[in-house]
Amino acid sequence: MAIIFDGYKFAAKKEKSLKREVKKLLEKGVRPKLVSIIVGDDPASKLYVNLKKKAAERIGAEVEIVRLSLGIRVEEIIQTIKQFNNDDKVKGIMVQLPLPEKIDNSRLRIIGSIIPKKDVDGLKKNSQYIHPTAKAVLQIIEVAWKRYDISDSGCTICIVGAGGMVGGFLVKEIAKTKLQLIKETKNADIVVSATGKPGIIKKEMVKERVIIIDVGSPFGDVDFKRVLPKASFITPVPGGVGPVTISCLLENLVIASQDALC
Repeated sequence: MAIIFDGYKFAAKKEKSLKREVKKLLEKGVRPKLVSIIVGDDPASKLYVNLKKKAAERIGAEVEIVRLSLGIRVEEIIQTIKQFNNDDKVKGIMVQLPLPEKIDNSRLRIIGSIIPKKDVDGLKKNSQYIHPTAKAVLQIIEVAWKRYDISDSGCTICIVGAGGMVGGFLVKEIAKTKLQLIKETKNADIVVSATGKPGIIKKEMVKERVIIIDVGSPFGDVDFKRVLPKASFITPVPGGVGPVTISCLLENLVIASQDALC
């Protein structure tokens, strides 16, 4: 029987630890503050930003949501970011993605205007922070290895959607681990899927006792019911990677706030 990972439970445990760290920061007069910039009125983006805000409040941190109109110019977005770059009370800045189609081709310029020490979403090239989703995946894999005694010796991993944003960050981080990156899902000990294409991972595509990490949003990349009997460990959607990603974003924010004291 496969272990179904409980992302809510894992994230709640991380939040307890982060709350203790925030308390120490507050005692030193520092409150972790994240500015989350959302352009337009995409319902999914609004939902994600509100989930981050609620999670931040649970640990004693603060999230300021800056809503910008759909018709805003790129230069105005960058100017808004620069204002927060210069605000010492703000420890982290993130731009909710995806951006509206008409300005998405300027995404790199927009993200690039965030100063490195406040790039808690880890989107800049050579960022000092690990992208929260990549960080979440690595932490979940570690749970599969350690808590459930699944050996990491010579493990192979296949990242489906490696050419996408999340997949690209994962490839970068996997290069620092013991894992061997391969292209075939059928031969992989661990399959991570981040395509956003519902049900793309079928049972015939994976081997017995595989570890499945489903990063697909909002419906999941994995044909969950049919893949489940073949897996040793699997993350559901919702309730798997998503809650852990938010806790990893907050972890980056806390680290940025601690670094600000140095």
